[in-house]
Amino acid sequence: MSLWRNLLSHPGSLIVVAHIVSMVSEHEKGEREVAVFKRFLETSHLPIDPSSIQKCMPPHPDILCRHLTDGEVAFELVELCDPNLAKSIAKVSEDYLRTSDPSSKIISKKLRREYNSAAPVELLCYTAGRILTPDNVILPTIKPYLRSWQHVFRRAWLLGCKGVYVVWANDRD
Repeated sequence: MSLWRNLLSHPGSLIVVAHIVSMVSEHEKGEREVAVFKRFLETSHLPIDPSSIQKCMPPHPDILCRHLTDGEVAFELVELCDPNLAKSIAKVSEDYLRTSDPSSKIISKKLRREYNSAAPVELLCYTAGRILTPDNVILPTIKPYLRSWQHVFRRAWLLGCKGVYVVWANDRD
């Protein structure tokens, strides 16, 4: 009997397998987010103690760390990723590919979320090769959302192909 036939005959097994796959992908996602955050620190030169970086699970922001002058600060990370491009990269096909800039959709979804954090929360948007939109187009696309929507972030950053940018900062702080 094949593994899948065995699993299908025991429905509870599918839930366990799905949970294990989810745990592995969450773990990989966490490792990727810590690596992105460290790259952000190297590029931005923010005075963050690298030994204080902790990966957190929802409903907390992704990263908790200690800023050397501001104390604890949390970061929520979001990859700006074109789903069509990501699928094409995964398939490695030579098909025609239609892309679009998903930045506004991704940002608006992220701004609706709430986070459980005693520390101030900052948003780190990053590109990782799965979006064709250049930094100089992403910046003016996402800035109006950050300026006009109510959200929990005290500052928003873009770690793009060409560098790191402060996209928005709360002037009330």
